[in-house]
Amino acid sequence: MAFWLWIASAAAAAALVAAWFSPIKIRVRYSRSGRLDQLVVVVQALFGLFRYRILLPSVVIRGWNVVYREQRTGGLPGRTQGSKAKRIVGRKTIMRYIRAYRSILVSTKRFKQWARQTLKKVECTRWRLDFRVGTGDAASTATLTGLLWAVSGCASGIASRMLAFRTSPYGEVTPNYSAPEFTVVWEADFRIRLGTLLRAFLKLGVNRIRVGKALRAWRSWLTPPKEGLS
Repeated sequence: MAFWLWIASAAAAAALVAAWFSPIKIRVRYSRSGRLDQLVVVVQALFGLFRYRILLPSVVIRGWNVVYREQRTGGLPGRTQGSKAKRIVGRKTIMRYIRAYRSILVSTKRFKQWARQTLKKVECTRWRLDFRVGTGDAASTATLTGLLWAVSGCASGIASRMLAFRTSPYGEVTPNYSAPEFTVVWEADFRIRLGTLLRAFLKLGVNRIRVGKALRAWRSWLTPPKEGLS
C-alpha cells in the first residue's frame, strides 16, 4: 500500500513539475479585406490538453461604436464549452477601461515596470504582416506602398522591443496598380511558460497596496463589452 502511495505521490509531483514548465501558446490572426475584418485567437496550454478559441467573424464600425460578433469554444477534454455574443464597444466602454487602468496604476506599485518585465518574458515565435494595396492610380499606389513598408518595419520594431523575439519578422507589401484595394493579414505566435506567468502574477499580488480597489479595477478591466441585440 505504501509503495503505491509513493508511486502516486511521485506521479502527481512529476505532473505538477511538467505543468509548471509547460508552455502557453497563443496564435493570433487578423485579416481585413475591403470592409470585412476577422480576428482569430487560439490558446493552448498543458501540452494541448487545454484549448480555447476566440473568433470574431465580423467587426463593423457604426458611427462612434465598434460592433462585433464573437464565438468562444474550448476548455479541458470532456468539458468543452461554447458561446456566441454580439458586443458593442462605445464611449462608455472605453471610459470604463480608462478608469479601470487608472485605478490599477494607483492601487499597484510599479505596475508599468511589472507589465514591461512580464511582456519581455513572452516569446514571439512567428510574426508576419502582409499588405496588398491599390488606389487606382499608379503614382499614389507606389507612394502608399512605400509608406506601408515603413509601417510594417515600425510595427515589428516596436514589438521586438516589447517582446522576446525568437524569429525574424516577415512581411510583404504588394501593390495592385489595376484596381483600388486594401488587404492586410497579420499572423503571430506567442508563448510563455505557465510557471513564469504564475510567478509574474504572484509578484503583482505582492506589490499591491490597495487590494480591494485593485480587485475592483481588474474585474472592471476584464469584463467584456456589453452585449447588443442580434
